[in-house]
Amino acid sequence: MTLNEQTDNTPAAGNTPPKVQARNVNVFYGTKQALFDVSLDIPDRSVTSFIGPSGCGKSTFLRCINRMNDTIDTCRVEGDIRLDGKDIYARDVDPVILRASVGMVFQKPNPFPKSIYDNVAYGPRIHGLAAGPQELDAIVETSLRRAGLWDEVADRLAGPGTSLSGGQQQRLVIARAIAVSPEVILMDEPCSALDPIATAKIEELIDDLRNNYCIIMVTHSMAQAARVSQRTAFFHLGTLVETGPTEQIFTNPLDTRTQDYITGRFG
Repeated sequence: MTLNEQTDNTPAAGNTPPKVQARNVNVFYGTKQALFDVSLDIPDRSVTSFIGPSGCGKSTFLRCINRMNDTIDTCRVEGDIRLDGKDIYARDVDPVILRASVGMVFQKPNPFPKSIYDNVAYGPRIHGLAAGPQELDAIVETSLRRAGLWDEVADRLAGPGTSLSGGQQQRLVIARAIAVSPEVILMDEPCSALDPIATAKIEELIDDLRNNYCIIMVTHSMAQAARVSQRTAFFHLGTLVETGPTEQIFTNPLDTRTQDYITGRFG
C-alpha cells in the first residue's frame, strides 16, 4: 500500500502540480532552531539538488520529507509538507507506509548483512508486495536492472551484499529503495564515499531514474548538482535562500549569497 492509497489526495491546481510541496517549515532540535520558514515546490520526474555549506539545514530538510526526524526525541517539525497534496504529518499517516513511498539513500552505502537477493527482497516482503516466490524474483531482478547492477551480480545473488565494491553497494541500496515502488527517492550525499568511476555510474543511474521518480539530492559538489539536477535549491544558515532551474542558479543567481557561495567566497 502506498501513501496515496491510504487516503485521498487534496486536488492541486495547475497542469503539473508539485510532487512535494513544503510551506513555512521550521525545525527545532530542543531549543535550537535548525530551519526557518522553508517553502519549496519540488516537481515530479526530475532531480532537485540541495546545495549549501555544511550545517545549513539541507539534510535536515531532506529528512523531513520522509519523517526521519521523527526518530530524534528532541526534534520538532512545524509547518506543512505534502506529497501529492496529502499532508505527510497528518495523524492518519503511518510513517512506515510513508517511507515505502519516499525511499532514502544515505551518504555511506549501508547494505543489510544479508545476501544480495535478500537485500532487495526485504522491502517487498515486509510490505507484502509479492504474491509468491516467482513474483518476488521478478521484483528483485527488475530492481537490480533499474539500478544497473543485474549483469554484475546475477550469478551471485546468494552472496553477501557487503562483499560488493563501494559503488556496487550504493547501487544495491538504490535497488533496495526502488524495489518497493517509491514515488520519491531521497539521496543524502550518495557519492561522497565513492571514487570518481563509481560516482560517474551513480550519476548516470540518477539521470536514468529521474524518468520514473522524483529525486531529491543533497550534495556538497556543485559540479555534481550542475551535471545531474534540473532544479537547485541553495540553503544558508537554516534558510532557503533561492531555488530555480539549475542553469539559472549557477549562471544568473538572484541573491548575492548564492553568487558568493557558487564562486567560492564562502562555504
